[in-house]
Amino acid sequence: RYTAAERRAMLEEVQRRQAEREAARQAEAQAEEDRFRSYRDREYGRSPAVTPSAAPQPTPAARSSQTPAAADETRTISIPKRRTAEPAEPAAHAVQPPAPAAQPAQQPTQVMPPVQKAAPAAPAAPTPAEHTAHPEPTPAPKSKKASASRSYAAAEAALNERIRADHIWLSNPVLVRGLGMAPVIGAALDGRRALMLCIASLILVTFTRVLAVAICHLTKNRFRPVVYCYSAALLYIPTYVLLYALFGSDLTLLGIYLPIMVVEPAIVKRMEFSDLEPVRDAFRHGFNNALGMCVVLLIVGCLRELLATGAVFGNVILHNALLPLAALPAGGFVIVGILAAIWCAAANLYTDYKHEEVRRLYADRKH
Repeated sequence: RYTAAERRAMLEEVQRRQAEREAARQAEAQAEEDRFRSYRDREYGRSPAVTPSAAPQPTPAARSSQTPAAADETRTISIPKRRTAEPAEPAAHAVQPPAPAAQPAQQPTQVMPPVQKAAPAAPAAPTPAEHTAHPEPTPAPKSKKASASRSYAAAEAALNERIRADHIWLSNPVLVRGLGMAPVIGAALDGRRALMLCIASLILVTFTRVLAVAICHLTKNRFRPVVYCYSAALLYIPTYVLLYALFGSDLTLLGIYLPIMVVEPAIVKRMEFSDLEPVRDAFRHGFNNALGMCVVLLIVGCLRELLATGAVFGNVILHNALLPLAALPAGGFVIVGILAAIWCAAANLYTDYKHEEVRRLYADRKH
């Protein structure tokens, strides 16, 4: 995951190294050619008579019929072929200067075999085309810096994703994101009503999202708002039947706030996203959102019942009502506002601490 500036810098570095290697290779080849020419000139000028003996002679018949001029031409053509096939280091050994003039005339015959022996050696250094086919890895200093920045960015992104996915505490749909406030304030007056709303939220928010995403996969993500609305309306009927079987006539205490769950903002907000998530992710995200709503519903419902009547789920805890206003919608606004302020402050402190911890961790890292 390189940025455009990093890719451009890496390309420039690779091109610069290729140019340096090409210049060094050309200089070495030129020096080798100069050394070979000087050696050849000295060898021809000193004892041209022994030149035919150094040339390769395939057969005795060809050797007897070959003239000195043809032998000289054969030597002149064969030596450059051997030179171009030599590697850089063996060539330096092959072109060493000849022995002093005091040696016998057979000495050039002893000097040339190393040249013939080095002929079948490996090819020379790769050409620029061969080198560009296998580009060199990224330079070490720049790769370390880029790796450190990518690692910090990846850690920061992973932390933000964990914070966003925590729908219970750090990204609660009600207290942090402000979704679904109407049922919490208007209907969660005690623990029993909060429990009924919890079950309705778990069923509607979770399975509406799963059903809508599955249908959108079949329709290629067409008519997304209509699919989400009709999915919630379709699931409301079995949800109402299930709640009536569990709580009976007490279900009427919720009033209009149970049908209003069909257009719950936690469901409708999903229509804003143009991307289509997998069904498994839809179930996980929907269940996490519903669970975050359930936590707030139970906390607010039990707290309002305790402050208004001194009891929780009908069990008397306090004999005096501390805040009778908590049983009214106005008291619900006050309680939810105070709870949201404390909740968000604690969540922001925790997220700031985690971000600072990531920055400190990658700031102290030297490699």
